[in-house]
Amino acid sequence: MNEERRAYQRLTLTEPLDAWFGDYAVRLVDVSASGAQLEHDDPIPSDARGLLRFWWRGAEVEILAETARVIHENRIGLQFLEDNPLLNDQIAASAAERLRALEANARGDRESNVVGDETLTSTSRTLATRFVRWTLDHAGWKGQLSSNPRQPENGFTISAGEPDEDVSLLRRTYESGDEESRRLTRMLAELSVSGNE
Repeated sequence: MNEERRAYQRLTLTEPLDAWFGDYAVRLVDVSASGAQLEHDDPIPSDARGLLRFWWRGAEVEILAETARVIHENRIGLQFLEDNPLLNDQIAASAAERLRALEANARGDRESNVVGDETLTSTSRTLATRFVRWTLDHAGWKGQLSSNPRQPENGFTISAGEPDEDVSLLRRTYESGDEESRRLTRMLAELSVSGNE
């Protein structure tokens, strides 16, 4: 699925949104109809299940979720365990709002591109330009969020939104490869992040 289409199937977040996952205070960085990505300060078990609660545009959303993947030590992906009609309506309204903002932006009508303090056409870039720098050492792989797409010497940097299977493939290829295949892996990762800068 291309990035533009994916942007319309999620809430348009201009900055992380304060939320609760069970008893954990978290920050939502991405919310779709099927799941969410969140940042956390306290460790969350990889098999956690609980109620995700947050406010969006004056309405409280509550949805049962479980940990689906660990993106790196302070960021996890959740899978929703139920359908939420309110969230689906909010995603549809957010997509319509973003389309109106893009049209307004094309006409040079900045006022119609802003809701509250949010410039809607910049939102996908605000969160999508985050990267994960994966580094390999004697203890194994370590992922760390970064705003810099620079490739490290001992690993690679990719967009934070890359699917798990792509990340796993890159890590396996890098880990089992010789110097040339590691260089090519970094080059491939560099090409993938260049579109998100």
